[in-house]
Amino acid sequence: MRFSLVYTLPLAFVAFFASCKSDGSGTSDHSNYTGGNKVIRIAEVTAPTSIFPHKLTQAVEGLIASQIHERLVKINPKDLSLTPGLAEKWEISPDGKTITFHLRKGVKFQSCGPLAGKEEEITAKDVKFTFELLCTDRPGNVHFHTVCKDRVVGANEFYLASGKGQKSEIKGFKLIDNYTFAIELLNSPNIFLEILANPVASILNQEAYEAQKENSNVGAGPFILDEKTTTKTHYALYKNINYYAKDKSGNAMPYIDSLIIDIVPSSEEALRGFQSGKYDFITSVPSNQLRQIVEDNIKEFKGNPPRFILDQRPEMISAYYVFNIHEKPFDNVKVRQAFNYAIDRNKIIDRVLFGQAYGPAVNGLVPPTFNFYKINELKGYDLDVDKAKKLLAEAGFPDGKGFPEIQLYVNSGNTRNNTVAAEIQKQLKNNLNVNITFESLPNGEKFMLQVKGKGNMYRDGWVADYPSPESFLSIFYGEPVTNDTTHMAYPNTIKYKNPEYDKYYKLGRDALNRDSASVYFLKAEQILLNDAPLIPLWYESNCRLIASRMKNFYSNPLRYFDFTQVTVEDKKP
Repeated sequence: MRFSLVYTLPLAFVAFFASCKSDGSGTSDHSNYTGGNKVIRIAEVTAPTSIFPHKLTQAVEGLIASQIHERLVKINPKDLSLTPGLAEKWEISPDGKTITFHLRKGVKFQSCGPLAGKEEEITAKDVKFTFELLCTDRPGNVHFHTVCKDRVVGANEFYLASGKGQKSEIKGFKLIDNYTFAIELLNSPNIFLEILANPVASILNQEAYEAQKENSNVGAGPFILDEKTTTKTHYALYKNINYYAKDKSGNAMPYIDSLIIDIVPSSEEALRGFQSGKYDFITSVPSNQLRQIVEDNIKEFKGNPPRFILDQRPEMISAYYVFNIHEKPFDNVKVRQAFNYAIDRNKIIDRVLFGQAYGPAVNGLVPPTFNFYKINELKGYDLDVDKAKKLLAEAGFPDGKGFPEIQLYVNSGNTRNNTVAAEIQKQLKNNLNVNITFESLPNGEKFMLQVKGKGNMYRDGWVADYPSPESFLSIFYGEPVTNDTTHMAYPNTIKYKNPEYDKYYKLGRDALNRDSASVYFLKAEQILLNDAPLIPLWYESNCRLIASRMKNFYSNPLRYFDFTQVTVEDKKP
């Protein structure tokens, strides 16, 4: 899923704050929980475009949607292991091709919106409706490819039939009874289960969807969206008192009463709100202010107990730029390669990010967070000005002569995006004698320009939808790309298409074990790097600020935040 703003912690600070990392400690015994006005407030910078599961394209959208909706399978935020969700258990057939799911009984959709005053129990028919909706060719569905395409038997055929207005059935989806169903797969059941834990695969109610379409906010999750007070910059969620989950003592979860997500103009404003006590959690700390934050608030970090917790960890996130490969000059692979060789990634990390990154992305797109995926075997791009100049000359632009001015779009929300763009602008001028201009736009506007192919280069980034290299490589899978300029082949927003890349990507996707998949994915990624439709820049190692009054809260590389077991103290320290 695309992201907008992430920040990291300088290595010099890691040892100092090792004792302040959020380890999830704090009370886990809630037997004496008595309720009350327990509210957690979060500050985010990027405004959601939609929080409907099938339209999610940004991390903040996933954060909100995952509180409202519930999935068949969930992720343990502590260790990213799979846990039961709406499905209390499942079995995988001996051949690994079929998963049989057993739903919890008595679980109900939220009684709100079109379902106000009703108690609709979730059954296997709701799951069937959800999968059919995911497999329907419609403008509000960008995640057919994520969940079902080339994974579920009959999903592709259903999608094609729906595009022609024909009724069909998903051959691989079998209703067994009201609480049991089976899904027949074309490839790995383990990756499929991980995908089902993503909010894009949330189970939906047919009546609510038919009444409100993609404006429906009726889910089965721990929190209900307060539509009366929610605005585009203020998302108010209150406790779903009928949520099915209970703790070991039999107490209903979630423990808190409300969750507030405010969309603020900048990360600097989010920081000010955190320091004043307005917010309990900010997902990204401004890199150029981190040292000052520490110096100004040292007592808050070193108190006993501390008031602030600084949480730092590597993440499954890559930052990169992509080219408009369908128009000159970036329809020429040598130009794209020249730009890659002309960028000093280490300089960007040292001078712009203040050392706050997991490392320069000289080995490609997939971050080094998967120990089974050997990115060191990949040949990517490091600074080589001579080679860059030679390639640009071979493309017909010796010393940059005749090269057109390039338009770069970055998303607004923080000065870091602009300072990175300014540094790249300077490097390309110095190293290749080419000129670029850049414009900072709200993420939704930048995204649509990118989809429509307006401009030459775009800032981009990706948070793994599930813990596999496949999630990153899916960004450039080309089979969904068509000649129809109005058709968005999300997440392949630049409509990159390379049959050789697609071949190895599919072999990796369809492999039944991780080691075989990695071999194919490495081949696919090397083809991608050689073709250079992107400039990999760095891998993220994010830093967050957490109010210590939040207990039993876990941060993780997937940016999956679960607030069902979180408690808060009555008074801030």
